[in-house]
Amino acid sequence: MGHRHTILIPLLLVPALFLGWQEWRFQADQDQFSVVAVRIADREVRIECQRFTGALLDPTAEAGYVPFNADGSPSDTGRLERDACNDLRDYVHGDKSNPTLEQIIGIQVLTHESYHLAGIRTESETECASLQRLDDVAQWLGATADEGRSVAERYYAEVYPRMPSAYRTADCVDGGALDAAPGDETWP
Repeated sequence: MGHRHTILIPLLLVPALFLGWQEWRFQADQDQFSVVAVRIADREVRIECQRFTGALLDPTAEAGYVPFNADGSPSDTGRLERDACNDLRDYVHGDKSNPTLEQIIGIQVLTHESYHLAGIRTESETECASLQRLDDVAQWLGATADEGRSVAERYYAEVYPRMPSAYRTADCVDGGALDAAPGDETWP
């Protein structure tokens, strides 16, 4: 009888330890993403990543979401859908020198939702503000300044022009009305 327990205990313990480690890492990543959101929103907010079961039941195609209250103020929690969050997690734990386009989009989704948490409701204004901070956010997630600049430039060249019209505006150009640093030679 005792022999079965010496086999059964490790068989149960190893998966439990692995799942516990995975959960700890998942929570640590959410905490890191929340730090980014707090820096942008300039208030206490939280980023939550969608779980596997949530993804199975989610009929929307949104990569992220921040609900706004009846008075027009944003909630304190932004949500990232599972794929965007996993791409962002891959970026954080991977090589920052050559991120995939999906990882770059994950950084943008985090940044975009953080600006919604700051109170910007209009999608085009939120998108413009966030693309101008992509290099900073990439650095906050572990990139060098050059790697961060590359993230911002790739997003602006490869993704922004293909975004739906609600997410783009003619004012989102160097020297435009939504330029966060007029006179700065760097764009975005």
